[in-house]
Amino acid sequence: MSHPTKIRILRIIARLNIGGPAIQAVTLTSRLSDDFETRLVCGHVGVGEGDMSYLALSEGIKPEILQSLGREISPLDDFRTLRDLRKIIRDFKPDIIHTHTAKAGSLGRIAGVSLKGLAGLQKRARLIHTFHGHVFDGYFGPRKAFLFVQIERFLAKLTDRIVVISPLQFEDICHKYRIAAPQKVRIIPLGFDLTSFCDCRSFRNEARKKCVRCESEDTFVVGIVGRLTGIKNHRMFLDAAKVLKERGHGLSFKFLVVGDGELRQELVDYARKLEISDMVEFAGWHKDMPGIYAAMDTVALTSINEGTPVTLIEAMASGVPVIATDVGGVPDLLGPVQNVSPQGYRLAMRGVLIHQAKPAELADAIIARFEKSIPFETTANAREYIFKEFGIERLVEDMKGLYYEILQK
Repeated sequence: MSHPTKIRILRIIARLNIGGPAIQAVTLTSRLSDDFETRLVCGHVGVGEGDMSYLALSEGIKPEILQSLGREISPLDDFRTLRDLRKIIRDFKPDIIHTHTAKAGSLGRIAGVSLKGLAGLQKRARLIHTFHGHVFDGYFGPRKAFLFVQIERFLAKLTDRIVVISPLQFEDICHKYRIAAPQKVRIIPLGFDLTSFCDCRSFRNEARKKCVRCESEDTFVVGIVGRLTGIKNHRMFLDAAKVLKERGHGLSFKFLVVGDGELRQELVDYARKLEISDMVEFAGWHKDMPGIYAAMDTVALTSINEGTPVTLIEAMASGVPVIATDVGGVPDLLGPVQNVSPQGYRLAMRGVLIHQAKPAELADAIIARFEKSIPFETTANAREYIFKEFGIERLVEDMKGLYYEILQK
């Protein structure tokens, strides 16, 4: 039975698909249960998306699933979701409504504001929204992106606090797109239980036999982890494999694609068109992520837009070198640039940064990793930084502080 004096948190997320937002929603619901009474509400996972509901069940959490809440915009389903959220708010009477992801953020905040002063609710719930990323760049054309900026500006006026997960995202939300005033925004980086990644490099050979079909132990495995969708730009990853094959390195590398999504068949066909199918393995989703990272020699990220990518955090915690496009919160994650190579890739303190749409630059960075011409210190620095800055205890304390701050306002 819930303790009657506990502060009530209603946490809403669009869906528990594989990725940082779902991990954060489940983790916060679980880790804050001693101090707060939290109800987790989510929608359904889309076709081809990995489902992380198992994570909630493993934490003893049973989310309340709204079948009408999904990723796509649907006036009828969105109306049903708004109706259902209003009912949940009436019944639960939360002190704080904390939303994650764009769709849940829109409907959850509107539902919360619309019930202000309703009979049975003595005061309006405080509203918090977390931007895990944003859809203002790379997802839509200019007109639709402009519309979403206007919607988020309106919603920000209704919101008590906005959470961003990196300093660069703070600049985007406060200054580049002018969504909200800086005094309303708090930077709270992601936080994870990283203990399972501590020693995964110790079982590399076993993991390679299990997760990757390599003809030789000397094969250099380049991995990419994420939903197979346009914003992740997997074509650049495959184009880099083509560059390496044309340079005569085809037998030295295996390109491992971990994830699934609406573009899977298109990407399989594209690899076949590039004549690199022998170099590429589409592995689908895996629950054993420490094993996946243990099998990799480097992790690439080719996204057009990102928040703070969980795949890089997990790879860095695992001691796997990372190469990533300089988008979103990635430069914050990899740190200051210390050197620029003649090929154009930049050696940062904790990894390698590359430009978008330059597969040859990615290929050059992979070769540098393969030839061990990039200092080992970058990987060691990355591991130390991740365990210090992205631990679960820090996240829990930061979020508790925000909740108490907003209720004392």
